[in-house]
Amino acid sequence: MNAKKIVTILLVLFAAAGIVYAVIGGGAPAKETAPVAPAAEVKKEAGIPGGSLTVYYFHTSFRCHSCLTIERLTREAVNEQFAAELKSGAIRWSMVNYEEPANEHFIDDYKLYTKQVILSAAKGGKEVKWKNLDEVWDLKRDEMRFKLYIADEIKKFRAENGL
Repeated sequence: MNAKKIVTILLVLFAAAGIVYAVIGGGAPAKETAPVAPAAEVKKEAGIPGGSLTVYYFHTSFRCHSCLTIERLTREAVNEQFAAELKSGAIRWSMVNYEEPANEHFIDDYKLYTKQVILSAAKGGKEVKWKNLDEVWDLKRDEMRFKLYIADEIKKFRAENGL
């Protein structure tokens, strides 16, 4: 065998190994998250008369660069724009691995098909409305527009739902 064929075979094997690694769960490890109660069983927050908003970031065990970016930018937008609401409990931030058996119900609850940011309004301990912020994938490369989108959507959602 000549050197060109050997190099080609090695490159193909290396690429195949990378694909297998990604498929069986390689990549960045997911942060441990506790199972989350079903959306319909959101506990009533004491002292929040209008209800509460949960900003969910749903992810899988495999965490690609884009997914980690969406998570980081969403968390930063919420922390920067809604610090007082986070402190009071009017807004909550929750990361959920929907591949964990206890969280698989979220796939049907929110029609999840990939990593997603979901806003969930709760009143009286029950979820009353939710919204998928589906533009996060289009905006992930523009931090300023991404954060403005998250903040604007949260403000609109809260106003629409009396939160």
